[in-house]
Order: sequence, then structure tokens, then C-alpha cells
Amino acid sequence: MSKMIRWMLMVTLCLALTAGPVLANTVTLDFAHATVGGAWRDVLTTIIEDFQAENPGIVIRENAMKDEIYETVGLISLFQAGTPPDVYFQWGGWLVERDVAEGFAENLTAEMARDGWKDTFSTAAWADATVNGEIYMVPHGIDVTNLIWYNTEIFDRYGLTEPETWDEFMGLCETLKQAGYTPIAAGNKGVGWPMGNWAGHLVSRMIGEAEYNDLLLLKEGTSFADPGVVAALQLLADMVEKGYFNIGVNVIDATEARMQFFIEQAVMHPIGSWLISSALRDAPDLQYAGFDTPAIPEGAGDQTSMIGLTVGYMIGRGTPHFEEAAAFLRYLTSPEVQRYRVQETGSISAVRGTGDASDDPNYHVVVRITETAGSTVAPPDTGYELEVAYAFYNAVAKVMDGVDPAQALQEADQAIAHLR
Repeated sequence: MSKMIRWMLMVTLCLALTAGPVLANTVTLDFAHATVGGAWRDVLTTIIEDFQAENPGIVIRENAMKDEIYETVGLISLFQAGTPPDVYFQWGGWLVERDVAEGFAENLTAEMARDGWKDTFSTAAWADATVNGEIYMVPHGIDVTNLIWYNTEIFDRYGLTEPETWDEFMGLCETLKQAGYTPIAAGNKGVGWPMGNWAGHLVSRMIGEAEYNDLLLLKEGTSFADPGVVAALQLLADMVEKGYFNIGVNVIDATEARMQFFIEQAVMHPIGSWLISSALRDAPDLQYAGFDTPAIPEGAGDQTSMIGLTVGYMIGRGTPHFEEAAAFLRYLTSPEVQRYRVQETGSISAVRGTGDASDDPNYHVVVRITETAGSTVAPPDTGYELEVAYAFYNAVAKVMDGVDPAQALQEADQAIAHLR
């Protein structure tokens, strides 16, 4: 057993011991998730408190972890230790497929059909929530995994506008650098998903969506060292060489990079739509907006594509509290609760009838991107096998440290050769 898994088991035990006494004749639902900050943390607390007040026979015992720990070892350690959660958060796509294959998840098809619950969700939410036509995840939100957020006051000060092409993007980065600003704050410490996801979108834009999918599925004849993939990562390598990123991208995490953006140490920040929730809580006076990755004219892919997925909640297989778990998720995804969530966090809900609940302008930025995107590509770590995704992320991290893209991608190919 690794040191990390032993550490997570100790954390789980401590949480169980400090959760407080459980009253007699109550059902305790163990709820594992990755919500530890931002406005959604406060809203989730309120939702849980309200649910418990309306259902005095049910107690929600939370096990919250940072997302990079939760995705890699945190959630799996709960199942392997014999302490599976009754309800747990999951990113849709491959991770849902993995949980089904491992026997972690209950089939929710019949429950979703009861009383028309399924019909309350957006049709677009189901692709990431089903396996072989069966429903295993209750959709909760739709995330755009990478946008480029920017400080509107600084843009206005220098007469800058949202770029339409990659060359225009590079031009405004140079303008900001010459003005004495760090153009882009990025934090890639850990498994490397922040820059890895943006790089994945660049690859899809460069080589095409079908080719991107084949690449990460390790289809015969594909290679990470393909010239188109190298060209995509070369875009980032050029930015590193020109000094458009903060120092130490790989030694700070996403939270630290976000704070650099919030306190105006950097003008732009590439990260997902969940930044809105963090800004509402940590930088309520920040004037900012966002745009999708600018078009790469020489790219073979859809230059209007977005990178994103549906996220949601699953019920642990074999839970003795299935009815109570389903009741909690029905409450959590009820239109009234979701409208409250959207209003307070600026998140996009997978539940119908919530699209007008927020007046945050950046909520509508994300809605516009989701509505106008010509196609959607999956992030490497949720749409594909994790070992493959992490090999790609590791190559991207090396590029951010100045390694030649061709060399970094060749090493990634060698790392996953045994999977082909």
C-alpha cells in the first residue's frame, strides 16, 4: 500500500471519528466529493443543512478532498478500504465507465425513470452519465473545462479586445508583457491537469476531434509524437520561451495561480468555468470576462469547439441506504435547489429551467460558449484512461519546463507503450 493511500485512509478514519455523534433511529449517508472551496462550498453546506432539516431521519456525513487527491487515490481508497460512500461525486465519461466496470456504482436507470425524474435534466447531459445505455450518474452540472479568463480593466486600459486568432492572442500577450504585466497565470503542480486540459484542446484544434479521440484511445497507427500533436504543444513552448507565463508554473497549484489572477499579478488565467464560483467568494470586486481558445488557422479541427463535460453524483453499489441516497440526490437536483445554486455560484446546471437564474455576466459567457460550440471534446483525464491522460499531462508539464515538445511526447509514447 502506498504512502498516499495510507494517508488517505487515516484522513477517512479521522473524519469518521470527528463527524459527531449519530442519533439513534437515523440513517447516516457518507457523501464523498471534491468541493472544498469557492461559493459552491458555502451553497452546498446550506443545501445539506436544509435537506437534513426537512429529513430529520437522515444525516449527511461529508468526506471532502481536494480534486487532485480525490481523482487519483482519494475516492478509490474508500472503496478499497471497505468504506465505500453511499453517495459520491464523479466527473462524467471514462471515470463513470471505470466505476461501473469496477463494481463501484449502482444502476440508476429504474430510479431515474420513476416519476419522470430523468425528464427534468437536459438531454445533452446524458452522454457522460450512461454506460451501454444504462444510467449510473445523476447529472449535476455542465463544465467548460478551459476558458481564458482576463481582467477587463487592464484590457480596456491598453485598448485590448478578445482575440479571434492565435496570432492575435500572441500579440496581446506581447503587449501586456511590454507593459510590465505577467500575461498569464497558470498553476500546474500535481498531476498536471490545468495545463494538460488546455493542451488537450489545442491538440484537438490542431489535428481534429476524431483524430484526438483516436490518439487518446491509443488506436492503431496513432502516436503522441505525431507532427500535429508536436505542433500543438509547440504553441505552448513558444509562449514559455517568450515569457508569457508566471515563473514556476509546475511548482504552484491551480489555487495559487487563481489568486495571482485575482490580485492582478497576472492579466489572464486559463482554467474551467468553475472559476466563477471562486471569484464570487474570493474576488467579488474583480472585473473580468472570458473567451474560448482562439482559432488556430492552420489547425485541421473545429475552431469553434469547446472542451468540457457533465459532472454529477453516483450511488455506491450495495449501499444499504439506497432510498435515502436517491432522496438526497433528488433534493440536490430539484429545480428549486438548482436555481438557488446557479444564482449563488454562476455554475451551469444540468437541470432544465435554470438557465435564467443567474445575472452574473460571466455565467452568460459560459452559456454562450456551450450554445455556440460546434463540437465538444472530452478532457484527457475524464474522457480516457487515466494512465494515458497522465502520460500526456506529464509531457505537457515537461514542455512548461522548457523541454522540446517532440522529446516530451516521444517519452510519453514510451511510457504508455505497454498499453498498446
